[in-house]
Amino acid sequence: MELHKKVIRGGIYITMDANIGDIKNGAVLLEGNIIKEISHSEHAFDHHQDAEFIDAHGAIVMPGMVDAHRHNWMSLFRGVSTEESLPAFLINTFYAFGGVFTASNMYAAVLSGNINAINAGTTTVYEINDCVNTPDHAFNAIQGMKDSGIRGIYAYGMQVYNFEPSGFKSQEDRLDMARHLSCTQFNRQDRLGMGMLISDLGTVPFAHSAQQIRLTDELGIKCVSHTGAAKTSILLRGLRELDDHGLLRPGHLHAHSNGLTGEDWKLIAQTGGYVVSTPSSELQMGMGFLPYRACVEHDIPFGLGTDLTGVTTDDLFTQMNIALQIERALANDQIHQRDSMPFEITPTVRDALYWATMGGAKVMGLADEIGSLSVGKKADLIIIRHREGFVPMMNYAGGVVQMTHSNDVDTVIADGVIRKRHGKLCGYDLAKVEMLAQSAFDSLAKKSKSFNTLAASDIEKFFRLAERKASYHFAQAYSKEYFDRTLN
Repeated sequence: MELHKKVIRGGIYITMDANIGDIKNGAVLLEGNIIKEISHSEHAFDHHQDAEFIDAHGAIVMPGMVDAHRHNWMSLFRGVSTEESLPAFLINTFYAFGGVFTASNMYAAVLSGNINAINAGTTTVYEINDCVNTPDHAFNAIQGMKDSGIRGIYAYGMQVYNFEPSGFKSQEDRLDMARHLSCTQFNRQDRLGMGMLISDLGTVPFAHSAQQIRLTDELGIKCVSHTGAAKTSILLRGLRELDDHGLLRPGHLHAHSNGLTGEDWKLIAQTGGYVVSTPSSELQMGMGFLPYRACVEHDIPFGLGTDLTGVTTDDLFTQMNIALQIERALANDQIHQRDSMPFEITPTVRDALYWATMGGAKVMGLADEIGSLSVGKKADLIIIRHREGFVPMMNYAGGVVQMTHSNDVDTVIADGVIRKRHGKLCGYDLAKVEMLAQSAFDSLAKKSKSFNTLAASDIEKFFRLAERKASYHFAQAYSKEYFDRTLN
């Protein structure tokens, strides 16, 4: 049985709290799921004899990381999309697997995916759960989150797949289910909240998009969308149309956003929106470069996510590393074009750490609860012990961003509960989790043999037709009455 109090002593503390800064050989007192006190003295809390003492000497202590965009329902498709563009992924993987994905698959995927997140030092996730084929899909996804011990937001997805038998007859049925989940599944649930992943913009009639967003307002839940992910395409856009109807709301989290224009960025900034980027998938799938610079220019909160294991590893160390080096390369290239060399490298490793901690917390609307080691915040933190190189790090923040892997995460405390200790997950029936995941994987792998994989030429035809449908749907935002009302 875990003790109510925990004291972490020694080590280097990267608090991500601007008022505290870094601490060498300090101590942190946890009571239940709250950070009770922080001290610059490692022996400050030695008198708490009723506490469990955790030795962090020679290690780095920092906030648990925040993955602000993660499709754990796709955690079983590891490596399947490593050579797919976005259009190819959508047709050959996303819709194909979504059409055969069962509720039992969902529980195994979300449970194992979130345990993987915890193993890699992530204590909070935005669960982007597109695949709600039936009510049981939703219940099982939420239960998987609860059983994993993760903190996060469950984003109920409005995507429709060709799944038989369908669990919903209409959009109204899906919206009613969202109302039911909001009322029954998250009451007094401190670790978990609810959001909605609205249908991909342009893929459904404009009235459907409007109805979904208005329901998020009605229920007081988070709203997230895949926005501007198709570079050069009208698909996944429509921000002007939404804004013209007052449908861009504060806190709306726009995922990817690589293809947005200047007007789009102004709209997100003016309406209090946020942005999350998933570097690996965006760079590979042809979505475009990261939207970080536009976010800085328009003062839009920015966080990081892992997206899906179909493309890359599901740890935020990888995403921080890739994002930082890409942004540095772009900044350096601007200087090179002036026939000079950079004499200062930006962004910094501290910037990257912010994206994966406080940045993620802010875009999830949780900055008052997590993202830094601060008194009164939730007890979500990790201890990192680097096991390679024979010597400690000289630059601790740089070592975390540039040289850390999941197996360097020694200890994970999520909501005050130790979920990983001495490099090993604890508190789980890992044999059962592995059995569930493997069984689901085997079932999906068998079904995938019957998939009709489209060639590039056919994918392009499908994509161009989808663009035309998006034009039609966005045009539905306007009518003669709209212009008469606006002009008068």
